[in-house]
Amino acid sequence: MSQLRVVATIPIKPEGVAAAGPALAELAAASQAEEGCLGYEVFASTSVAGTFVTIESWRSADDMTAHMSTPHVAKAFEVLGPVLDGDLAIHQLDEL
Repeated sequence: MSQLRVVATIPIKPEGVAAAGPALAELAAASQAEEGCLGYEVFASTSVAGTFVTIESWRSADDMTAHMSTPHVAKAFEVLGPVLDGDLAIHQLDEL
């Protein structure tokens, strides 16, 4: 079975950008230590101000599902939730 690739786009209000970056960096570091995480990177978009992007690789969909209920995801959403500027979009990808 091939790995699961995921891209998430996270739009943040201007007043939340300064707090979002460190919260997402902390989330990435904790996620990389999870069983089943093959890669977890966070980027700030240079095309759309206030938009962050995660690029993730998981051993399986079950591993990603388990990730979503970890304390470090909950902690990140405590920071990000109030400053989201629209919907967070999580895209599970199929290779062509």
